[in-house]
Amino acid sequence: MYKKTILSILISILIIPNILFAQTTNDITLKPGFNFVSFTNLIALTPTELKALNTSIEDVFLYSPSAGSFLSALEGTLSSLSAGKGYIIKSNASSDIKISITGNAITTINPLNLKTGFNLVGFSQAPASHTFVKLMTDNSIVKGCYKWSPTAGTFIQVIRNESGVITKIDGVDPTIKAGESYFMNLYADSALTYDNASLT
Repeated sequence: MYKKTILSILISILIIPNILFAQTTNDITLKPGFNFVSFTNLIALTPTELKALNTSIEDVFLYSPSAGSFLSALEGTLSSLSAGKGYIIKSNASSDIKISITGNAITTINPLNLKTGFNLVGFSQAPASHTFVKLMTDNSIVKGCYKWSPTAGTFIQVIRNESGVITKIDGVDPTIKAGESYFMNLYADSALTYDNASLT
């Protein structure tokens, strides 16, 4: 009887955490050049370990709005990775490559503290059909949103003009997607909260 109780406890310790924190795989397709990404599961890799997934990954960047500059894995100034942040992964491959990152599923994302000016915002989760125009209509603090287009090698821009009118500079209103990151320009410091249902 005593042995059965110990066996039951051991099974509970070993199995229940794996049920509560199910492993998921985040497949990321990297195009040649710069890729604006966010991780859709909890990532345990360091920037150096992420680079080691494929020899074509030249560097991983995180933008620091307080410093107004980029932290770099290659330079050693970027030391950790996490879900809910935006990163730029530079690939020197001549064609698309795919990397797979395994980690626990995301349950919640803490509010992101954004600074006045430009912020690189990553979406590990995103509500369906939320576009730049909707985000800016709902949040007057957002001055502009920018999505990198690897094929064009430029940013797709949605901004407020001098009269405060939301303007699609390139005639496109990008949809905010989980697994991507975007530059956002803010009039003032703010906090961003989001999940699969809402974005404020």
